[in-house]
Amino acid sequence: MNWKTIFNPFERFDDKLLLFVSAFTVMLAIGMGYWTDSCFSSIYKISNVEKTSLQSIAVPTLISFGSAIAILFILGRILNNKTRLIDIVNTVLISQLFLIILLATDKISFIKEAQEKMISYQKNPIESAPVLDLTVVLGMASFTLIILIYSITVYYNGFKTATNIKKWQHIVLFAAVSLIMTLVCQILASKYF
Repeated sequence: MNWKTIFNPFERFDDKLLLFVSAFTVMLAIGMGYWTDSCFSSIYKISNVEKTSLQSIAVPTLISFGSAIAILFILGRILNNKTRLIDIVNTVLISQLFLIILLATDKISFIKEAQEKMISYQKNPIESAPVLDLTVVLGMASFTLIILIYSITVYYNGFKTATNIKKWQHIVLFAAVSLIMTLVCQILASKYF
């Protein structure tokens, strides 16, 4: 395994194995969301849920994943009519797998306590600065940023591999459609869920 495999697993691994990992991602997203009282309101957006139930977690998560898959599949077919649905499914779901890790960090008590102490310190800066808590919060922010960059890289490489896009105009169109899709999905999810 080399760096190329880590950042673009779609070129190395079998479609069926990736589909198995994708299905696992959906189940893990719903299970982890139920545990942490949160759901995917779009790809790259995790929202808290007030009244947690399996339905309140699963429906918005499945809609956000499903709408992303549908829109990217249509875009992929426009750019290359040989684009396969399984490749788009794997692209969307595997890119979200690493964001699920971030859901679990919400349950780690010392991270939550550090965040609360930093908020308290911001409201009352007369107290001495909590250096350890600041270190924990900055470390968590760095970890989150690394995971997000990795997820977006996998997302882009998956779509690029699935559609075989090479022109810069296609890449810009992919980025614009992804951004608009994410924003629209978040707006719709906030109204209905």
